[in-house]
Amino acid sequence: MKSIGTLVKHPISFILIVLILIFILLLSSKASVAATMPPIKQIIEVVDGNTLKVVTVDDDTFLVKLKGVDAPEQGQEFGNEATAYLQKLVSGKNVLVEYSGKDRWGNRLVYVTTKNGKSINEIMIKDGFGWVDRFHTNQAELVKLQEAAKSKNAGLWKKENPMAPWVFYRTQLNARAKSQ
Repeated sequence: MKSIGTLVKHPISFILIVLILIFILLLSSKASVAATMPPIKQIIEVVDGNTLKVVTVDDDTFLVKLKGVDAPEQGQEFGNEATAYLQKLVSGKNVLVEYSGKDRWGNRLVYVTTKNGKSINEIMIKDGFGWVDRFHTNQAELVKLQEAAKSKNAGLWKKENPMAPWVFYRTQLNARAKSQ
């Protein structure tokens, strides 16, 4: 094997070796993600407006969240409506659930699409049953859908200032802390 000094003298060799190492690292990280996320056999429950309980082909069950969607929580105003709407969109329907990694809290994120290619994630935002997740990296299209829902007073936007789920969550934490 050549020393690093020799490789630096031959920049093309050095670049090729670096690219090969990057490629190997990418392949191994994708393989490890795929190994922890087997294909989903079916949705078995709608937990709330952005959370589904699924069963995999290995008969494991776990929770997944709709990527880019932050819906009202259970116990929050409009939480039941958002849950019911997601239920209507996915229950008994032939949908495709695709993994899209994990969020910063370790939740498994998914895109859900109908058999004709419509995004359930986008429909939830477009019809006013959720906010754009503030931590979703590619959100320009979702923000446009949210603004359109606001301008039409769709779903939760019928209310003048609906409480965002992250604000609701913090108020719940503060209330619990004060009661202890």
